[in-house]
Amino acid sequence: MSTKLTLYIEDDLIDHVKKYAKGHQLSVSRVVNNFLKLLKEESDIQDGVSPKVKRPLTQSLRGVLTEKDVTISDYHDYLEEKYL
Repeated sequence: MSTKLTLYIEDDLIDHVKKYAKGHQLSVSRVVNNFLKLLKEESDIQDGVSPKVKRPLTQSLRGVLTEKDVTISDYHDYLEEKYL
């Protein structure tokens, strides 16, 4: 559910947000909404509440190599083999 909200913001900040929104093909409302969501997530983390998982595939892969003996040089070797 969305609710209309009136904000009083400094003129130069409004200009900046409008340019940012246009450059990212977003509405000003969406930019403000996204920012407020980030503030809420940050607050939840500080309060010890786990944030929502937004990227399930990435989240499911997190930590899969913690028990493996893989180094950055292994990764470089893999890239060389793949692209050279």
